[in-house]
Amino acid sequence: MEITPLAAWGEFLGGIAVVVSLVYLASQIRQNSKLLRASTASASVAENTSSSSLIAGDSELARIYWDGLMDRSSLSEADRRRFDPLLHIFFAGWNLEYQFAEDGVIGPVVWENRRKGMSRLFQQPGMRQWWDEWGDTYGSDFVDFVDGLIREGEAAV
Repeated sequence: MEITPLAAWGEFLGGIAVVVSLVYLASQIRQNSKLLRASTASASVAENTSSSSLIAGDSELARIYWDGLMDRSSLSEADRRRFDPLLHIFFAGWNLEYQFAEDGVIGPVVWENRRKGMSRLFQQPGMRQWWDEWGDTYGSDFVDFVDGLIREGEAAV
C-alpha cells in the first residue's frame, strides 16, 4: 500500500479525533459552568441564612432591625450602632451577588428572587434612610442598581 492513502486516512482520523475532543471539552466546560452557578447560588443562600440568623437569634437585634426599617432616625445612637453594621452585612452580600449576576455566575432565577426581596425591603423608610447615608460606600454600578430598585418601589406605591 502506498503512503499517500495512509496519510489521507491518518489526516481524516486526526480530524475526527479533534472534533471529538472539542465536543468533550465543550461538555466539560458546560458542566463546570453549571457546577459553578450551583455552588455560587448555594453559598449565596448560606450567606443570607447566616445574616438572617443574626436577627432571628437575638430578640434585641430583631427589635432594632425592625424599628430601624420603619424609621432609622427614631433609633437611639446605641441602636443605630447595631443597625448600621447589620445592614452593611446584608449589602456586602447583595453587592457581591449583583456582581455575580452581572458576570453570569448566578442564574437569572436566583438573581430575580434576590432582586424582588431587596425591592421589598427598599419600600421601608428606614432602609432608604440608611441608603441615603451609606450608599456612597458602594460602587457606582451597584448604586445605580439600588437607586433603580428604589424608584421601582416608589412608582409601585
